[in-house]
Amino acid sequence: MELGKAGTISDHYVSSADRDDRVVEQRLNELLKLNAEIARDKTLYRTEAERIDYSLMTWPIDSRKTFAVFGLMIGLMPPVALVLKGIGETTPGDRVDVFLAVLTAAGIATGIIGYVTGRFIPAAISYTSKFRFPNRVFLLSMIGLAWGMVSGAIGGLFLFIIGSILAGIVGGLVVAVVLPVLVALRSFVRRGDFIEVKHFLPIAFGITLTLCALILGF
Repeated sequence: MELGKAGTISDHYVSSADRDDRVVEQRLNELLKLNAEIARDKTLYRTEAERIDYSLMTWPIDSRKTFAVFGLMIGLMPPVALVLKGIGETTPGDRVDVFLAVLTAAGIATGIIGYVTGRFIPAAISYTSKFRFPNRVFLLSMIGLAWGMVSGAIGGLFLFIIGSILAGIVGGLVVAVVLPVLVALRSFVRRGDFIEVKHFLPIAFGITLTLCALILGF
């Protein structure tokens, strides 16, 4: 009996020690999680005022969503402008309906690819932050060049091989110019990794519609 009782007491202390270890481990994990969140806030928000401004946002979107939507717009709207220009410059007897339909399909595909690939652009942009301003602008242009070439070439497959190559070149050159502009304008109104939709849309539409106006003006 005494031996059994001693065993029970021993088991009780072991069980109690295990519970204490689990409590300590749980609290340690919570502390590590809290420290990670604090470190993340310090990297996201440049000042405490910026963090407060973010908390007051009504409709914030993060960088992945921002560049994805911009990729959709810049991939879709310029080809649509080309279609409108083609419609306006052709007479009813001209047989260009098939070409305009294919160009529209290519624009839709380019926009979709721009949206999908745009979600990976912020990671590449964050890499450029460690460089000096001139080098950073150059790197942003190279990122835009690659982004535009991939989106344009894949979307341009509707225009066959030659059209795909041409669409990739044009898309790359366009995005190489507009991406640094978007990044610069976004930096003025972003709070951490977020931007208000009401600030993002005028910037995105302003850049895209300016490009469309240039196309329509040629």
